[in-house]
Amino acid sequence: MAVQGIKPRKHLFTSKKMSMKAMMSDCLGAISFASSCLVLWLTFRSGGTATLQYGMAFMLTAVLAVVGMTLAILSRREPDRYYFFSYLGMILNGLVLALGVVVLYYGAR
Repeated sequence: MAVQGIKPRKHLFTSKKMSMKAMMSDCLGAISFASSCLVLWLTFRSGGTATLQYGMAFMLTAVLAVVGMTLAILSRREPDRYYFFSYLGMILNGLVLALGVVVLYYGAR
């Protein structure tokens, strides 16, 4: 309830900061997502035959996604931080890991 003549504060100052681990998680997630999409596109373009180089590149993106997911989870546990980038890193890295599971499932069929 506002007192007459006094405006309510519109700005809230806080000491929260962005987590460096979350930012690294986002970078790793973006790199691994772009790389895995590129590998899948190149495999699709070559008629569905994946070479050993494509397989190794996809495995590298999976390793980067695991590291990124670990950083995102660790950054979420830090107190007094903004958690948007932590959740974004979890989503990006989770998409890459889920994509890897789908590729392995359809590749084994």
